[in-house]
Amino acid sequence: MTHHPDHEVELYNDDGTYRVFVDLPGFDREDIEVTWLDNRLSISADRTGAGGRSRMVHKQVSVPREVRAEDITATYRDGVLDVELPSEASDDPPGQRIDVRE
Repeated sequence: MTHHPDHEVELYNDDGTYRVFVDLPGFDREDIEVTWLDNRLSISADRTGAGGRSRMVHKQVSVPREVRAEDITATYRDGVLDVELPSEASDDPPGQRIDVRE
């Protein structure tokens, strides 16, 4: 079953694997390019339809942990791109905690 995101882009942490869902209805798999560079996932989709009308989508998603780039996978079904980004194991929360004051 395909997850249909409530927003154009959603990021989840699923037990050590980050999952990015991008709503891309009307595109073919061949129209979509996914790249990983500098801890950032870039997604581009470009399609020229009937009458020469062009539709382009560009999204970037930063991931808060180191990712095993060689294990990233992407699937496209029912208009939704699903990218799985396995993260490096770590018990430490990402970043530094900031105290909130009154």
